Amino acid sequence: MIELKLRKTVVELRFSFFAVVALFLFLKSYLFGIAALAACGIHELAHLAIMTIFGISADRITFYGAGICISSKETEYAKTGVRALILLAGVLANFAAAVFLHIVGNDAASAVNLLTGILNLLPIGELDGAQLLKLAVIKICRPENVDKTVLLFGIFTLAAVTIFITVFAVHFFL
Repeated sequence: MIELKLRKTVVELRFSFFAVVALFLFLKSYLFGIAALAACGIHELAHLAIMTIFGISADRITFYGAGICISSKETEYAKTGVRALILLAGVLANFAAAVFLHIVGNDAASAVNLLTGILNLLPIGELDGAQLLKLAVIKICRPENVDKTVLLFGIFTLAAVTIFITVFAVHFFL
């Protein structure tokens, strides 16, 4: 792991990030890898832009095998609407990039951005969708039930996605 400090922000580069980049190069899938990194970059830059607009600075930016993660303790104290806007910014940027890339004829990069946006909306783990769901559930549930409700919704969603992918794979590939 490599850690760099840029002003007050720690930039962390994990081994898994380099492993995924090497895998893309090894498999000669570098164009997909570049499109995936660009989609992650667009997504996270949108989060950073909205954070900056509201005067929130990033504490840590982590590059790891599954993408890029930005964390800031300041977002915990931001109003719910601001937190929701920060979370939605990445997804909306991916959708806008997908539309733009489709218009200019780069359907592969468009699809990568579309999938990046959709995947980040899933209410699973630390994805934006789970954080958005948590903001909504906090408004309607008792505090002691929030994490359990989000977890159950995430499990249900993961099961539904798994079934969908399985049915899709069986239908088209067998």
